[in-house]
Amino acid sequence: MIEHQYAVLFANWLRANNYIFHHSPNETFTKFHNVRRKNTLEGVSKGFPDYCIILKRGSLLFIELKKARGKRGGLNGSKISPEQTAWISQLGNIDNVGAFFAHGYEEAKRIVMEMEKI
Repeated sequence: MIEHQYAVLFANWLRANNYIFHHSPNETFTKFHNVRRKNTLEGVSKGFPDYCIILKRGSLLFIELKKARGKRGGLNGSKISPEQTAWISQLGNIDNVGAFFAHGYEEAKRIVMEMEKI
């Protein structure tokens, strides 16, 4: 399964469970110089997490969605960039904010449910 398929499953699950969320289209960082420049000027930041979710308990959750791990725990080529690591680290240091990498739809769902229990 590709990342897009995980993203659609996760977004549908969030909608079905009445979450308010936003998917940040950072995939628009492209090879085309004019589009990359436009995105940068408009404030698109490389590495920003894919999802910002308002949890029902009132806090924020950021999730960077990656392809699911393989049977042996590998990432199947879904690499985490230094920029993604920096964003997750900095956002996770803010009070009442959770920030995580999720490897696949099931892990993303589990993170949301665990954060709701806190």
